[in-house]
Amino acid sequence: MNLLIVTQQADRRDPILGFFHRWIEEFAARCETVTVIAQGAGDFSFPKNVHVLSLGKEQSVPRIFQIVRFYLLLWKHRKAYDTVLVHMTPVWVVLGSPLFIILRKPVYLWYEIRRGGRMLRCALRRVRKVFSATRDGLPFASSKQVVTGHGIDTERFSPATKDGEQHLLLTVGRLTRIKRHELFIRALAQLPPPYRLVVAGGTITADDQVYLRELEILIHELQLEGRVQIGFVPHEELPSLLRSCALYLHAAGGGLDKSLLEAMACGCAVLSASEASRNLLPASCQTTVDGFLEAVHTTLGRSLQERRTLTEDLRKRIVEGHSLPRLIERLIKEMA
Repeated sequence: MNLLIVTQQADRRDPILGFFHRWIEEFAARCETVTVIAQGAGDFSFPKNVHVLSLGKEQSVPRIFQIVRFYLLLWKHRKAYDTVLVHMTPVWVVLGSPLFIILRKPVYLWYEIRRGGRMLRCALRRVRKVFSATRDGLPFASSKQVVTGHGIDTERFSPATKDGEQHLLLTVGRLTRIKRHELFIRALAQLPPPYRLVVAGGTITADDQVYLRELEILIHELQLEGRVQIGFVPHEELPSLLRSCALYLHAAGGGLDKSLLEAMACGCAVLSASEASRNLLPASCQTTVDGFLEAVHTTLGRSLQERRTLTEDLRKRIVEGHSLPRLIERLIKEMA
């Protein structure tokens, strides 16, 4: 297979999309060639059969010129690819569809988020299949949906050789309302001072910025300054951070967060109030928004042996159902 991947970033240090660098590597190991059209490109290192083409977002190229360059690249490199996979951005499916039809290139979409409107519906009419990690990965039902599981690099995201920090609470991901970070801050307020919280994420939209200010006010009201740290963490630094935590907290209202699975692969104890995690986690790791504070106390009160038994089971669930090699093999098979 000669594959064209259209994605937002080709940058292993990107705090949100850095993980996709490993996806491209895995595709390269199974395809003759991989051409990557990225809106922006940064720090990357790929095998020789990978060719990265940037639309110039990293140089602040205006959107209209990115679109023009997109069409030019699709045409110029038309003989280099026979299959197209668009990652998370249905707009490029819609924009590229006239050329893809003319060139007779089959198009597929990866989409895993509980939001999406007219652009997503338009894209679904133009793709052969849409891949999602979970059934909840699309905001509405589609006969073209193929549920594949997530792709977690279980070699990089692996358990520590010794126990992590006993008082570190951690959550990873974009700082946005759907993640319900206020739950974690209120939970921390119910724990003694040795406990601290790291929110490994940052803002993207203007509303995210407003949400951050609201959280900062809450932190001040609860007198938690010095015990809460908020900020982006490069994806390559996440494994060591995950290995060091006592408990990973999760309450996202959207789809199944990849960061939760990465925490499980690292042997973290996890606690989730997300509906999307119900089919993945054992009952002992599930709670509700209303019961979150009590569940944090219960989880932290487990014995060392109970924690070890639990975390071994959590990692096993990821290795057997959500490993990156299994995912890429499945995607290639579905696109063949």
